[in-house]
Amino acid sequence: MNLINRIMLLIALTATPCFSSALVLTGIFSQDNQVQLFTFNISSISTVTVKTYSYGGGQVGPNVIPSGGFSPSAFFFDNVGNVITANSGSCSQVQPDSVTGNCDDIFFQNSLDPGSYTFALAVDDNRPLGNFVSDGFFDDSNPGFTCAGAGGAFCDLTDSVNNTPRTGAWAISFLGTGFVNEVETPEPGSLILLSAGFGLIALSRRRLLKQ
Repeated sequence: MNLINRIMLLIALTATPCFSSALVLTGIFSQDNQVQLFTFNISSISTVTVKTYSYGGGQVGPNVIPSGGFSPSAFFFDNVGNVITANSGSCSQVQPDSVTGNCDDIFFQNSLDPGSYTFALAVDDNRPLGNFVSDGFFDDSNPGFTCAGAGGAFCDLTDSVNNTPRTGAWAISFLGTGFVNEVETPEPGSLILLSAGFGLIALSRRRLLKQ
């Protein structure tokens, strides 16, 4: 998938207050053991909202994010050794997948204390080995762990009856974090800055595209 196909250009916001000024990032994993890291700093107690879209799909303004991506898991690491798991949302918070009917996208909304944070986006059933990012993840050396010999790079562990194949696509939004720095990975995503009323251009880490 090329850069342009990973960027949703000129996304206008809906009137939903929760996402009135959000950062939305998209990308794609090539293997199910990949982990995408994002860092941000909070200077005062803030209500932070994080939501993924690519498992069940969704819509931001007039732009539709397709379903079919992997079922995600996600974790906040602070700088003092605490880990917070961001769980899947309810079907009223995220969109059910059209194939499985499952509502497996992440929805996290809670207050975070001031500090430096690393947010880790992984594939379902991959988890941290410790309380710091440097400790690594359980499936770091185990590509193909979701398919267990069934073929393909991504399979849906939340649909164990059918073992539904998925893609490596991901899409995630952040609100209440301020600037989010996407840590380089082999398959870097792209950054889109959403701000109410501006019909904004999309930003990637490598290139600025203008309408």
